[in-house]
Amino acid sequence: MTTKPYLRIASEEAWASKELYDAYRKVLKDRSYVDAGFDSLWNFYLDNPSPRPTSILARLTDMGEGRLRDMDETGIDKQLLLLTSPGVQVFDAPLAVALARSSNDQLAEAVRNHPTRYAGLAAIAPQDPREAAKELERGVQKLGLKGAVVNSHTRGEYLDDPKFSPIFEAAESLNVPIYIHPQTPSPRMIAPFLERGLDGAIFGFGVETGLHMMRIIVAGVFDRFPKLQIVVGHMGEGLPFWL
Repeated sequence: MTTKPYLRIASEEAWASKELYDAYRKVLKDRSYVDAGFDSLWNFYLDNPSPRPTSILARLTDMGEGRLRDMDETGIDKQLLLLTSPGVQVFDAPLAVALARSSNDQLAEAVRNHPTRYAGLAAIAPQDPREAAKELERGVQKLGLKGAVVNSHTRGEYLDDPKFSPIFEAAESLNVPIYIHPQTPSPRMIAPFLERGLDGAIFGFGVETGLHMMRIIVAGVFDRFPKLQIVVGHMGEGLPFWL
């Protein structure tokens, strides 16, 4: 048998829980948080009987044999799993904190069940920065997760605001990265995108995340936290080309 000289690792692999889907449905129904981007994205996927969204929803929740089979068929040795966009970031703070904790427990169990195939990033709730820092510490130190994922803006707010400093302090202290994953543009900027159907992965995701990263840079976050590690995907969300 030939041993491969490398592992093919997929580094931004989405997952979700049925618990999260139910919470999304509730927000869409009771309008407890109004975000046109969230509405556009999740109204399409949730309760849509068409084959494609139905298949995607099922695959997102599958952390067992179905996902492993897909990995084998596409030559993926290992996945870095993170809670799909927008994660817990559309909820009020108490619910977001509770869902982040529950999600991380479920993710850690999947990693324990398949330690050679999965690794994970902890979901955190920036709505409560100190609780988010505590959950990042728990996720890394007790659950064995590799860092945190933040799905870009949180109810229209960005991580360059000084109130989010406890999250950066925790990540720097733990020497783990924060992955800024895309989501639809924030309520203050989404209108021109929605008018042409550009709010999702086709364009809006990259614009939103690139803006978020630039805000962090020009706000001096890396000056205050020189050992902080932040990761963005998709070839840097366009930023290297602007250089």
